[in-house]
Amino acid sequence: MAIKVWGIDVSKYNHPIDWKKVKNAGVKFAILRVGFASTSNRHNLYLDPYFEEFYRGAKEVGMPVGVYFYSRCNSIQTARREAEFILNAIQGKQFEYPIWLDVEDITTLNSTSRSALTRAVVTCLEEIKKAGYYVGIYSGKYILRDKLDDEDLKKYDHWIAQYATRSTYTTYKISMWQFGGEVNFLTSKKIPGIGSNVADQNYCYKDYPTIIKSSGLNGFEKNYLRFELPFYIKTLGKVNIRKSPNIHSQIIYTVPKEGIRYKITKLSENGEWGYVPYRDGWITLNKNYVEKGC
Repeated sequence: MAIKVWGIDVSKYNHPIDWKKVKNAGVKFAILRVGFASTSNRHNLYLDPYFEEFYRGAKEVGMPVGVYFYSRCNSIQTARREAEFILNAIQGKQFEYPIWLDVEDITTLNSTSRSALTRAVVTCLEEIKKAGYYVGIYSGKYILRDKLDDEDLKKYDHWIAQYATRSTYTTYKISMWQFGGEVNFLTSKKIPGIGSNVADQNYCYKDYPTIIKSSGLNGFEKNYLRFELPFYIKTLGKVNIRKSPNIHSQIIYTVPKEGIRYKITKLSENGEWGYVPYRDGWITLNKNYVEKGC
């Protein structure tokens, strides 16, 4: 794991929060609870009463944020309802970290079959993903082992909850680890600026802000040119044209300077590369390297 970034996750139980003090304490990101399904009736979905306040406060001090939703979905129907609720709640906002589905409700785990619960979780995540968001699952090692089909969830980033000196979940590579809260074996459980003095703490092992912003997800504009085909681009400096639409592909020509104009006739599947018939190769459409030509 190349990076390890310290962050917190918070809900109404951590109110009030002085985000400036939190940032000054060294916290690098925050995952905000956007809402939850009622434990008495899973069809009743609620916004965390301080979600909007926390979002504004974190953004004002430049704190990168993501969100999580406490889920109780146990069917395709309830999963779609939760996804719709989440999408409505986060609309118009920007998140540097993923949209996480918190799967840990004991009643749901014990009353739903492994296959049905996994289908519900996948359905909810896919609905959110289709809307242009980076998604992941938050849960515990033993829930993933005993209550879910983790094989069907491996394509989603995993945020593992385990209050210990190290994470012992090894089935798939984890992206975040919640290592402490009221119980904390690694750091002080008290964080300046948190109303309760205590918040769940995490290490993140991915550069989510770069991944999410460059991909144009979570409310951010995609950093790649995209126009109706065919269109022309103009280079902003030296840039490689490659055999295939992949950064690791063979370089077939290096454009030597800015201002060179090329016609684009096809897009790669992810929309990040354009085909240049003149050179019979692919050029990045990243706005740092090219701009729309006349």
